Amino acid sequence: MPAVVKQKSYRVPNSEVPGSTYIIRHPECKDSLEVPGIRDNYATNVFGMLQDSAKNHGNREFLGRRAYNQQTNKFGEFQWMTYSEAYERVLKIGSGLIHVLKRHVRPDADINSITRLPLGMYAPNRVEWILADYAGLSQNLYTVALYDTLGADSVEYIVNHAEIEILVCSLDKVPKLLKLRERLPKLKAIVSMDSFAPQTPDETLPSPFNTSSVTVLKQWADASGIALYDLPAVEALGAAEPIHPRMPKTDDVFCLCYTSGTTGTPKAAMIMHSNMDYVQRVVPQFVPVTSPPVALSYLPLAHIYERFCQIYVMSSGGKIGVFSGNILNIVDDLQTLGPNIFNSVPRLLNRIYDRLVAGTIHAPGLTGVIARRAVADKMANLAAGKGNTHAFWDRVLFRKIKALLGGNLEFVLTGSAPIDKNVLQFLRICFCCQVSEGWGATETCGLGIVNTKTENQAGRVGVPQQGMELKLVDVPDMKYFSTDKPCPRGEMMVRGPCVFGGYYKDAEKTKETILEGGWLATGDVGRINEDGTVSIIDRKKNIFKLSQGEYVAPEALENIYGNDSYVQQVFVHGDSLQSCLVGVIVPDPEAFVPWAQKIAGSHNSTLEALCRNEKVNAAMVERLAGMGRKAKLQGYEILKAIKIDHRPFDIETNAILTPTLKLKRNVAADYYRSDIDCMYAAITSAQKK
Repeated sequence: MPAVVKQKSYRVPNSEVPGSTYIIRHPECKDSLEVPGIRDNYATNVFGMLQDSAKNHGNREFLGRRAYNQQTNKFGEFQWMTYSEAYERVLKIGSGLIHVLKRHVRPDADINSITRLPLGMYAPNRVEWILADYAGLSQNLYTVALYDTLGADSVEYIVNHAEIEILVCSLDKVPKLLKLRERLPKLKAIVSMDSFAPQTPDETLPSPFNTSSVTVLKQWADASGIALYDLPAVEALGAAEPIHPRMPKTDDVFCLCYTSGTTGTPKAAMIMHSNMDYVQRVVPQFVPVTSPPVALSYLPLAHIYERFCQIYVMSSGGKIGVFSGNILNIVDDLQTLGPNIFNSVPRLLNRIYDRLVAGTIHAPGLTGVIARRAVADKMANLAAGKGNTHAFWDRVLFRKIKALLGGNLEFVLTGSAPIDKNVLQFLRICFCCQVSEGWGATETCGLGIVNTKTENQAGRVGVPQQGMELKLVDVPDMKYFSTDKPCPRGEMMVRGPCVFGGYYKDAEKTKETILEGGWLATGDVGRINEDGTVSIIDRKKNIFKLSQGEYVAPEALENIYGNDSYVQQVFVHGDSLQSCLVGVIVPDPEAFVPWAQKIAGSHNSTLEALCRNEKVNAAMVERLAGMGRKAKLQGYEILKAIKIDHRPFDIETNAILTPTLKLKRNVAADYYRSDIDCMYAAITSAQKK
């Protein structure tokens, strides 16, 4: 008789209907979907959360950034602002923003009616971004973020679509906006996060502008009919004439998050204050820190993943350290800050993994021998359900690895894309803390499914978070059915307080996404495993059929091939007229060049020349085929030919990436059309011989 598998989620009785599975919930929500409040009389809007934290934790450190010294060109320790100090500045900046709107945007309006308007934000992560965000909320404005990597067309579209009249940005973005002035009729005022006053040698951030160039910008803005302020001036306006905060309601819009689809114009997801209320209540249920959270802010604030993490930290009275601005220095920022939580993405974790394996299991001599034994022992314990700590090996080896990220980590969360199973398991034993994979979307305010505290198997994202429900619906075209055995499969549908408020100015797409009964159609294909956990196995839209009738999910293959240390970016292509796949590889120069030079037999060849070398190309095809076989891919999923391109996929030059760095397949296919045709012609010719 087969053993009974212990269920990690709760299956709602009699909830199956034809075409979909039963409904599953978090095991603690068997009888009720209510998520408890964080305290009595707690605030249910984001500005109220900040107000509560300032009241309850006024003297605690809240926002920090590393001091930058222009003379030494180095960043120092974090300098901190307390909750009370931040709150006072937020009130002043919020009042100042309303005065700017009154002067330049709504001169005839009563000042009390200037509310529920969009506040544009355009800058990389920095303390001023966060202060301006909360300042807008203090007057019931809502944030509309522009991605730092957006091209001019998308900036124009979002500013006009959201009808942004006032925009807060870093100083280097001001000329970009002024160049677009004629195409941005609604925009009336710009506030620079950088002061217009001359910099001193110990300024926190280097500025690309000097005093004379600021004068030119002011003249340009004046000639363009744009009111140009710096943040200190706005703050001074608010200090001189305070305006009492206008508290947002729970059902008001918190922000618009523009989701960069791979085709068409971006959609604006309305994230509500009620969604963020859910964040402050549910995230502490799965983040197991023993003290107030400390986090590094480096993922783009324009994305909901970083926003919900910051709301959790703020509402918990924790600390947010803003990174120094260069992702290549992220390890140094982590070591300086010493966070106890780390929200990350596979792209960065893969690089950390490459660095760790190079110094451990791939190290030469005795170091490598010891590391391989340590890793093998811990991996065996992990597979046997004995956890990811080891009394001996942690003391001898892994505490040193943990120190690379500051030494205090208690929780690591990876999301936004699937992470390779081997990478995830390796990081679990190296970090010696809970490393969880989760699933979320902009339309679920970044939340949705997350590993339970005891989950140490790779390839599953866990169970629905408290307060949520999930079911799978048949996808006949892809042959995924709720009746599949032993595990049902289908498109994931979720509902609960995480579901967004719909798409701004787009009722039709909202209706296509939020279905009857409040179910959100996610577009992701999931599997409910035998233990009640969920695995993400495919994406509903990103599939194509080969000539022999086989369906291919290119994203899954790109995740596999992209794990090669020599590969920086990959695009997998196929169509219904061909029986095999081809691809484009952008190599990682640092790792690829030494390997390719050995293959080519030339130690002086440039990256561009190596990418064109036929021997190198053939060796890379075989290398990727080996990865595919190791991952147990089907024969038709192995790349039969590749182009190696030294030019990375990007947002502006070749427009192959969306602003959130997702691949635009149709654009990539058009861009590489001649190369694709040549690869298929070569394959056909070889088959005829």
